[in-house]
Amino acid sequence: MGSYTARIQKIQAIMKSQNTDYMVFAPTSHLFYLTGLKTTADERLQVFLVPAEGKPVMIMPDMYREAAENLEEKNFDLATWSDETDPVDLLLPLIKKDSAIAAIDERMWAGHFLSLRRAFAGFEFIGVSNLMREIRMFKDQYEMSQLAKAGGLTDKVMAEVRMVIQPGISEKELAFFVEGKLKEYGAEELSFKPIVASGPNTSSPHHYTGERKLQMGDLVVLDFGGLFQGYCSDMTRTFSVGKASAEVKKVFNAVKDANEAGFLAVQKGIACEKVDEAAREVISRAGYGEYFIHRTGHGIGLDIHEDPYIVKGNQEILKTGMTFSIEPGIYLPGKYGVRIEDIVGLTENGPVRFNNFPREIIET
Repeated sequence: MGSYTARIQKIQAIMKSQNTDYMVFAPTSHLFYLTGLKTTADERLQVFLVPAEGKPVMIMPDMYREAAENLEEKNFDLATWSDETDPVDLLLPLIKKDSAIAAIDERMWAGHFLSLRRAFAGFEFIGVSNLMREIRMFKDQYEMSQLAKAGGLTDKVMAEVRMVIQPGISEKELAFFVEGKLKEYGAEELSFKPIVASGPNTSSPHHYTGERKLQMGDLVVLDFGGLFQGYCSDMTRTFSVGKASAEVKKVFNAVKDANEAGFLAVQKGIACEKVDEAAREVISRAGYGEYFIHRTGHGIGLDIHEDPYIVKGNQEILKTGMTFSIEPGIYLPGKYGVRIEDIVGLTENGPVRFNNFPREIIET
């Protein structure tokens, strides 16, 4: 039994415990997680139907058949349709009319969902996320190793980017360089559009990379990641163009210490919010509490943002296999900002970092 089949069996067990009759997936990371199939959503309906009992069925256009048939581990039946037919007609005979609840992929196109309602007349609809999080939130050894590899490759990209940070280069030029290096090191695509912020733009946590050119004395925040064999990397470092002032060093050290405090707080059995609290306390003690304006972290895996979230109020208990970012920051409006982000995995032996590029301030 392969890993994808085991995942299907796990989700079917959860479905039974939650009295859910069907799960209906679109071409999202959920589909890849359960089957290993990579396909892109478009105007042609693609549906992966998982019943609480029995073999799943993949309904997709004829033109995509090969991708499904060539899978190393094909754990579903395949039904294809041509452009002159209605794919919902393939779904109708698969749905038992005495069923009641169907979980729908929230990232399915609205138009596709409206088409599917004909097959699920009379059903109560819920989302798939609360069911899927029960298995996707906990990474197995293979997934942890993939995330570690992705983090290591991103370290290498950051080391190369460091060498081109100099006055005169623009944020966009740096972003293009990052994208090229990620692909050179094997990224299939970007985890997200790189965030490159310089000077006063660094006070905006998710600054939209622009045309501004770096100047001597600027801080530069680089936040980027790539998709390596399906798994995301994500990393942030802050650089100084030339010598950093004493004030900047004070802010930087508060963020670095908060990053370390968050990492050291990670252990099995504590609530996610305790990690946020540990990082936030360091920044508050340094006098910058009001300028730490976002959560401390987010889960990561096949998606760049997934459960668990490291934020005040999240009572989710940390367990082995959870992977997430620790990314405290201080943002002084109109002046500058500093953020340091690492990806952390919780193992049986405690937390490990998946990326290890230096966290100290680097003056280029």
